[in-house]
Amino acid sequence: MTIRDVAKRPGPFASLYIDAEHDTEDAEHRRALQWRALAGQLAEQGATETMIDALGAAVTGSPPEPGHTGRALIADSGAVLIDRRLPEPPPRDTVRVSPLPYLLPLIESDAREVPHAVASVDKVGSEMYGVDAHGTVVGETVQGEGHPIHKVRHGGGWSHRSMQRRVEEKVERNTAEVAAELTRLAREIRAQVIVVSGEVTVRSAVRAALGSTGAQVVEVESDGGDLDAEVADIVATEAGHRHEEVVARYDKARGRAEGLAVSGLAPTVSALLAANTENLLINSAALGDRTVALDPEPLRDPAALGAPGEKTTWTCRADEALPVATLVRGATITPVDETAAPPEGVGALLRHA
Repeated sequence: MTIRDVAKRPGPFASLYIDAEHDTEDAEHRRALQWRALAGQLAEQGATETMIDALGAAVTGSPPEPGHTGRALIADSGAVLIDRRLPEPPPRDTVRVSPLPYLLPLIESDAREVPHAVASVDKVGSEMYGVDAHGTVVGETVQGEGHPIHKVRHGGGWSHRSMQRRVEEKVERNTAEVAAELTRLAREIRAQVIVVSGEVTVRSAVRAALGSTGAQVVEVESDGGDLDAEVADIVATEAGHRHEEVVARYDKARGRAEGLAVSGLAPTVSALLAANTENLLINSAALGDRTVALDPEPLRDPAALGAPGEKTTWTCRADEALPVATLVRGATITPVDETAAPPEGVGALLRHA
């Protein structure tokens, strides 16, 4: 289930962001102690027994994560909706029970990624995988025709020339098959980057045979662990460029008279509720513990228009309410660092003045 799907569901929710690094000899004991503390906090905040049981089964029922890692879990009154590994543990375990899901840390984690596809190719075929916008790996392997292919390098008779022609035709078929599958995978995940590694002539042929995807295509020579590191660098660079583009657009829009950007909590919430937000810029540290007077149910309804504080006794945390309102209205969220943070930690690029 995607975070946009979760944003549209009715609450209440229990949201956990926890340290999942328990790959040690006493892992089971440490995890049991951790869950006991988490379950106590959930109960104190009003989580139902169903929520606690479902989250407990998820936390204690899976093997410990290797390495320095975190975990995000979000449950409603019926089941665990999101259970995702995080690239690093949070500064501290976070437990929330609320009418709205706490999605911002997941959004911040996703912002470090861009959807991308990776293929390592040779004359026989390819191994490939994709990573979608939420960091979910989509695995796919294409082996071509599965037989070693070698050009004939000696002789000169008709039989040799015929054999070499068949080899070249087989390489072309395998290249076309790999390119078609890589195109399909890239379109499926809406890849913004495609990385192709392997033999230089083959990867260039695969690149030339790719269908239209709109993705940037990068050829590299690395393989194995070196390829993983190079892909991570390429993805981080592309994510950084896209972040910079949004911030630059926002800064430029704020400086113009036509009013295609707003900053601060109240103007941003008003733009969201009017379905006039293209991109929400948010910094969790600058936003802090601020709240907004909003009813959670109309907040989840894209057709519900209004302004903060209108005839409601509900108070929601802004770091929960703003991401939910943005997601259900089909807009984009861009986490920004403190140097680019708007006043009160939030601002928006508008769809129209």
